[in-house]
Amino acid sequence: KKIVIVYVKQNPKIRGLECSLLPVWLNPLFKIGYERKLKPDDLYSVLPEDRSQRLGEELYWDREVLRAKKDAQEPSLMRAIVKCYWKFYFVLGLLTFLEVKEGTNVVLPIFWGKIISYVENYDPNDSAALHEAYGYAAGLSACVLVWAILHHLCFYHMQRVGMRLRVAVCHMIYRKSLCLSSSAMGKTTTGQIVNLLSNDVNRFDQVMMFFHYLWVGPLQAVAVTALLWMEIGISCLAGMAVLVILLLLQSCVGNLFSSLRSKTAALTDDRIRTMSEVIGGIRTIKMNAWEKSFIDLITRLRREEISKILKSSYLRGMNLASFFAVSKIMIFVTFITNELLDNLITASQVFVVVMLFEALRFSSTLYFPMATEKVSEAIVSIRRIKNLKEDLTEIGDGGTPLSSGQRARVSLARAVYQDADIYLLDDPLSAVDTGISRCIRQALKEKITILVTHQLQYLKDASQILILKDGKMVKRGTYTEFLKSEIDIFSLFEKGNEQSEPSPVPGTPTLESESLVQSLQSPRPSLKDAAPEDQDTENIQVTLRLEDHLEGKVSFKTYENYFTAGAGWPVIILLILVNIAAQVWLIVSTILFGITRSLLIFYVLVNSSQTLHNKMLESILRAPILFFNRNPIGRILNRFSKDVGQMDDLLPLTFLDFIQTFLLMIGVVGVMVAAIPWTAIPVIPLGIIFFVLQWYFLRTSRDVKRLECTTRSPVFSHLASSLRRLWTIRAYKAEEKFQELFDAYQDLHSEAWFLLLTTSRWLAVYLDVISAIFVIVVAFGALILVETLDLGQVGLVLSLTLTLMGMFQWCIRQSAEVENMMISVERGIEYTDLEKEVSWEYEYCPPPSWPESGKIYFSNVNFRYSLDGPLVLKNVEMFVNPREKCGIVGRTGVGKSSLIAALLRLSEPKGGIRIDGIWTNDIGLHDLRKKTSVAPQEPVLFTGTMRKNLDPFNEHMDEELWNALEEVQLKESIEGLPAKMNTELAESGLNLSVGQKQLVCLARAILRKNQILILDKATSYVDPRTDELIQKRIHERFAQCTVLTVAHRLSTVIDCEFVLVLDSGTQKEYSRPYILLQNRNSLFYKMVQQLGEAEAATLTKRAK
Repeated sequence: KKIVIVYVKQNPKIRGLECSLLPVWLNPLFKIGYERKLKPDDLYSVLPEDRSQRLGEELYWDREVLRAKKDAQEPSLMRAIVKCYWKFYFVLGLLTFLEVKEGTNVVLPIFWGKIISYVENYDPNDSAALHEAYGYAAGLSACVLVWAILHHLCFYHMQRVGMRLRVAVCHMIYRKSLCLSSSAMGKTTTGQIVNLLSNDVNRFDQVMMFFHYLWVGPLQAVAVTALLWMEIGISCLAGMAVLVILLLLQSCVGNLFSSLRSKTAALTDDRIRTMSEVIGGIRTIKMNAWEKSFIDLITRLRREEISKILKSSYLRGMNLASFFAVSKIMIFVTFITNELLDNLITASQVFVVVMLFEALRFSSTLYFPMATEKVSEAIVSIRRIKNLKEDLTEIGDGGTPLSSGQRARVSLARAVYQDADIYLLDDPLSAVDTGISRCIRQALKEKITILVTHQLQYLKDASQILILKDGKMVKRGTYTEFLKSEIDIFSLFEKGNEQSEPSPVPGTPTLESESLVQSLQSPRPSLKDAAPEDQDTENIQVTLRLEDHLEGKVSFKTYENYFTAGAGWPVIILLILVNIAAQVWLIVSTILFGITRSLLIFYVLVNSSQTLHNKMLESILRAPILFFNRNPIGRILNRFSKDVGQMDDLLPLTFLDFIQTFLLMIGVVGVMVAAIPWTAIPVIPLGIIFFVLQWYFLRTSRDVKRLECTTRSPVFSHLASSLRRLWTIRAYKAEEKFQELFDAYQDLHSEAWFLLLTTSRWLAVYLDVISAIFVIVVAFGALILVETLDLGQVGLVLSLTLTLMGMFQWCIRQSAEVENMMISVERGIEYTDLEKEVSWEYEYCPPPSWPESGKIYFSNVNFRYSLDGPLVLKNVEMFVNPREKCGIVGRTGVGKSSLIAALLRLSEPKGGIRIDGIWTNDIGLHDLRKKTSVAPQEPVLFTGTMRKNLDPFNEHMDEELWNALEEVQLKESIEGLPAKMNTELAESGLNLSVGQKQLVCLARAILRKNQILILDKATSYVDPRTDELIQKRIHERFAQCTVLTVAHRLSTVIDCEFVLVLDSGTQKEYSRPYILLQNRNSLFYKMVQQLGEAEAATLTKRAK
């Protein structure tokens, strides 16, 4: 038994640094990040209290379900969340109230007012007043320093609560996914669950930061109103009325956010579900040349999604514009009212009033509307997550690129390794050759085994046989009893000869999923001891590693591509002019240009997101099959869900916030320096220190953000793989192991997320402490230089300094946040520049009637799936004459399906393939693939109606569809459905059997009416009688067509005019079946003889 020892860095917080006010424990990490690119090994281990398993168990959901059942109520996820976190979060609320109310809104304006009053009533001979003023300055200094620490301590813990809630809910979602019933899976899609884990749960990270401001904001407004009343009397109510109206409007806007979020989430579900199906069925899509049609479909879904996102973005823009404008409006209205009432007001009162109104800006006009938005969106997410309840090695995803035979071998080995007493085998021998099936029968001969099969030659080894028809048992007995009874079912046995083969895709890097192999293995000897000659020599297991990521700063080209993707340069220049105009400090211009700026930025950046998504989509569908073999589905979906989600929602808002704050900061500094030039002395070095600190911070933070992005992918990949293999997981009782693996992936992501959270706080704390020092210098400087300054200068500079204290560090932080979020854009742009297949269309197009006869010539064809991969076809040279029926056989991994891949140019072959006189590499891929019909072994169906799956793009009449269903013996079954062809299929056709799905795909191929038909083990899961009827219909229906049949049953190809036998990628035999059977040394003869004397005699007779 292999024991793996992994060394991880211990989190410094475990060593007693949890209560450190300054995050000095991060300094060693920043030193590493400064010197080199961070690696996953540099991440600190997740804290014990933040582990996924522990958080999931603490959520109390199971207890809530029991309580609801006992009280005959619906269980409430909200109740479970509140019960789990309310105590600690309530304490954070009290700290937030103290930090906001006492730190910024009461004490600071009072201290400022006293200092300005001292300047206003300055008497050089009054030493007592001077000492008192210095006392106020000292109190102010202590206040700003304490606030700088306390504010970020509160935010850090609120963000951490959000992280813990998100992880706990993700644990619960995955655990629930493992318990979904068949009916629930029919109503749920992989895309929906991926969207829940990528976008919905992120609302918890955001809502926890701002929730307390729903009550702190109004309370703060009441406190400020009281202070204003004490300063200027009733005239303060005019300004506060503006705020009350704004708060009421923002409360109403919260309902709009909720409605838009519900609609957006549903559209995102559809888009990600379709993307998931496209990635999973990419071979079928490429073989049928459907890329353009699916690009159009997903682009249309994306357009609908963006229309809702734009509306939400415009509402956010209005909220943010109000943050920068409302305080000016309130001050303006208040002083106008005060003047109309003929109230006298002193200079110190003016500045106190201004500072009190400014103090309301963050908590009441920024955090309160953000809280209403985030709470409304979080409620929608909770509702969507709750609806997933009740019953209602890594193998690259789904075993790609293993062949079907190799996947069957892994599945069989997994079963044998369990060393169970009873084995249930659901037709696994259909996809393996006779050597492997013999090995399995030998390994299980002492075990109780129930085999469900269409392969009748295995019945002779059975102790009891049950015959089922229409879900009922029609006969039971032993093999001998059935032979004596002459039941008609054994007419199938006479024709049930088979040689099972998988479709190999060797030569490509294999991503063998530990979640589907290692986690299911138990220590038991391998099968090589029983039958060493039957072991496959291919290496099918490697470790899945994190995807690569770029290093260094986000390039200017990335920013340029991002902005120009949403608008041309004229619009961008207009945006710059509007931003400048919005900085003119006039009420009307502030409102008009501020709103215009917000809406224009959101319009440009959301459109950039849409454009980049569409470019990514087209690039993905133009990528070769090799790309999908090397990248698990979760890795690709991560970019189309989480990264696109960041570009849609967070990045535009952060960009707008940064631009507005930066321009406002420039204006404040300009006014300060113009009023008192000596303030430039501390401002200039302050700016230099800030930018150096930001530069130092970003060298580490960028890498942490990139690691956070890449560590998300295994979570989604594991989820997608688990959903597609639910029955296998349950059959092996491996739910607990899979849950542990999911928790491990979550913990890996939490390591990166925790560092992203703490490094951000590291920057914020240092910036605020430095800003506080700047405020202290200005305050004491004003007192020292009081004799050289007039009252207006002192009041202006002191009030602007307080504004600058928050603004300077916020601007730097937001610029760093923009840089980090631009990594999502960088990752998106990376997917727009993937290696592409050759062009879909060339200038030269074959005639519309091509191919007229279907003559195929393989000329010295060599084929490999990647440039550095091994050859899987070697010097194949063969003719397929017009309208000829050619069978292709051979053992597992010999290159049968690779021959089809070479013909369709799924990877570019060396040598040449000519169809009716035209070399395939002289025409575009779509011109080639549209002219061939392919029915694969692994059937791919899409969510939608049966009609949509037969005719995805409405190219045929209903009569043609019914005829095709009749050809494949499926018409009667479909007519028996309630909605007939309008019956809705579940994701991937889960409500159909594998055999039925194969027949649907075969009917789809028949509908294309091409001169060349390729059957790649297309009936391997169909019973022998149906297979015989289908083959007969195909021979009749396609008598004038060329048919290539990759065989699963030798009885399928025995009626072909020619048979090609492949071995190790080499063409060994190519002749008529009967001629090959006359040669006792031929491989084909030996394969037939392995089926037994009776079957061999039957096939030889048919071959004549």
